[in-house]
Amino acid sequence: MNPTLTYQEIISLGDAIDPVAYAKTRNHLNGAVTKLSPYITRGVVSLPAIRDHILSKFSPLAAEKFIQELAWREYFQKVFIAKGNEIFSDIRFARNDFRHHELVEAVVLGKTGITAVDGEIKNLIETGYMHNHARMWTAMIACNVAKANWQMMSRWLYYHLLDGDLASNSLSWQWVAGTSVSKQYLVNQDLVNACSKTNDTKTYLDSSVDMIGQERVPLELLPQVPFTCRMEYPSSDLLPSLLDKTVFLYHPFSIDPLWHHGEAGVRILVIEPRLFDMHPISPLVYHHLETLARTHIPGVFIYVGNIETVHDLPNAAAVFSKRHPTTAHFPGTHEASPELFPEVTGYYPSFFKFWQACQSSVKG
Repeated sequence: MNPTLTYQEIISLGDAIDPVAYAKTRNHLNGAVTKLSPYITRGVVSLPAIRDHILSKFSPLAAEKFIQELAWREYFQKVFIAKGNEIFSDIRFARNDFRHHELVEAVVLGKTGITAVDGEIKNLIETGYMHNHARMWTAMIACNVAKANWQMMSRWLYYHLLDGDLASNSLSWQWVAGTSVSKQYLVNQDLVNACSKTNDTKTYLDSSVDMIGQERVPLELLPQVPFTCRMEYPSSDLLPSLLDKTVFLYHPFSIDPLWHHGEAGVRILVIEPRLFDMHPISPLVYHHLETLARTHIPGVFIYVGNIETVHDLPNAAAVFSKRHPTTAHFPGTHEASPELFPEVTGYYPSFFKFWQACQSSVKG
């Protein structure tokens, strides 16, 4: 997850991906995961580019499960496009059994009592990475065992993730909590042990799956703390005159080194407080984001402020940005990002229905 890797070096990481091994072991903490997600989230490399690289080496059948997992990310993005800020509240089903809307103290301290989860939480704080299956276990413990509302807990996780994606993060928490699907995600200690090579016994997860979350909240999960994460804003770069210039506006999810490559213009990464006040990221995550931008966008200027405060922007000859739900208010031309299944549009209430449409589009 080195932010100074070149575009070609990132693409070359795909050479180590074995989609067959990935399909068999991706749920294990030591499984054959790709760790490409920090680059995907920031738009440095696109989903189609990764898919095409894999398909150049493996058959569609061998790569199917891997591509399906890429499609999950695209699905979440399309829900975000369709629903906008509705993804930050219960999107389909309301739950009335949440105890509070704060953070579970044991979770944020990495003291849940579940060895695999606590290890992953501590690794998250130190490195910004957490295995996807561990994210699901963490969300399950917070929402379905400790009975915390998912919203603040999801913001806490997003704050620490190098690959923090608003849609994938929020909608994954909703999937676990049972607000985007009609059931909650539940696992027991046996599954956690099997996927993490731990040997915990006599924990609050050491039960049959159908009993998880049915008993009283474990004492260690009762304490709660408020969400106090805040964005530490850097200083803005001094912008040049934009008068009669072509301006390329980047945002935290569009650091694409191939976008208008070689064309003359002023390139600006916009860090908007209207976004980061609501969805702050840690200093570690911001450093990764800034380093990616300065590595992959030659001559980029970083501007901290809402877009309407960019002096001279109305006097630019042309303004371009990549389309995203968080930048619909940007001026100028909004261009589409590459998609796996651009022909599949609209809102699908479940990934299963979306995937069916994707398969139909390919066969068609």
